[in-house]
Amino acid sequence: MAKIRFVTPQGRAKYPWLNKPDTQFSADGVYSTYLIMNQEDAADFKQLVKDTAIDAFGAKAKYSVPVETDEETGDFVAKFKSNFVPTFIDSAGEVIDPEAVPSIFGGSVLSLAGDVYPYSVSGKKGISLRLNLVQVIEPVGVSGVASNPFGIVEGGFVKADAPAPANNARPSSDDDDDDFDF
Repeated sequence: MAKIRFVTPQGRAKYPWLNKPDTQFSADGVYSTYLIMNQEDAADFKQLVKDTAIDAFGAKAKYSVPVETDEETGDFVAKFKSNFVPTFIDSAGEVIDPEAVPSIFGGSVLSLAGDVYPYSVSGKKGISLRLNLVQVIEPVGVSGVASNPFGIVEGGFVKADAPAPANNARPSSDDDDDDFDF
């Protein structure tokens, strides 16, 4: 079967393992992430996955797909994975040097590309979403904040305006101003 390529709409990463592989269940490691997308934005992607499954298994077949609808928010959630390091792309469409890839934590805004892959193993049928490319739109790092959540406060403290640290060095022993008797 020919590869079916996909590109997702923008979404927020959930449980991303993109900077390093998850080795909990595989010694070689797996790169993966869930992507939370708006239902309307994900409509074309959902249809592609559904059409691929019907083409591969038939309209009435039972098969598994790594997608769900979040019951609380109604958002569409899909799981993507790869045994290989994905290529990272910045928001301008340029490849990011592997040494310069930002830390990607949950909440990062991403778009993903790869292959929709139907499989049949030991009588089980399903669809796998194989991850090849990650476009980093708004990375969220360790602090959990993508950008400043506060507005600018005029006249407030600015790090460049911080006073120089006080010189807490002891006076030299040849100072005549020493009034202390120890």
